[in-house]
Amino acid sequence: METVDLDGMTADAAEQERQSVSGPLEASEFAMNYYVLDPGEAFTDGLHAHLDQEEAFLILEGEATFETKPALDAESETVTVSEGELVRFGAGEYQQGRNESDERLRALALGAPQGSTDVRVAAPCRNCGDSDYLEFTLIDGEPGMVCPECGTEVEA
Repeated sequence: METVDLDGMTADAAEQERQSVSGPLEASEFAMNYYVLDPGEAFTDGLHAHLDQEEAFLILEGEATFETKPALDAESETVTVSEGELVRFGAGEYQQGRNESDERLRALALGAPQGSTDVRVAAPCRNCGDSDYLEFTLIDGEPGMVCPECGTEVEA
């Protein structure tokens, strides 16, 4: 059995208040990240979908506003999730969460299975314009995106 004190966690990156919890818990079947977002900050940089992973968010403090689309060509919906509430996004469902309140937001994001490798970002290819999404990938070891139609690479 492993335990984690969320109050003792620190950010992985300066631009995003996120800390992996699955590592310290030695979880192998699901991913878990702890977020602390100030007003105006987002969980991710844009609308995205994990084609190989479902994802749930538990709001510990504050309020999160999610934009969601069941498919890329569907109408966008907005849902607000408050403290003590959860929201779940199925595999392939596009979503992005933000802190649109005036207060700090603390949340846990859980994903299963743990190793999501098939991520789509809702953005058109600026080179060919034939694709409505880009595939998330690593380019020279750094996060990036590639157009599935023409192969254009874009650094994140």
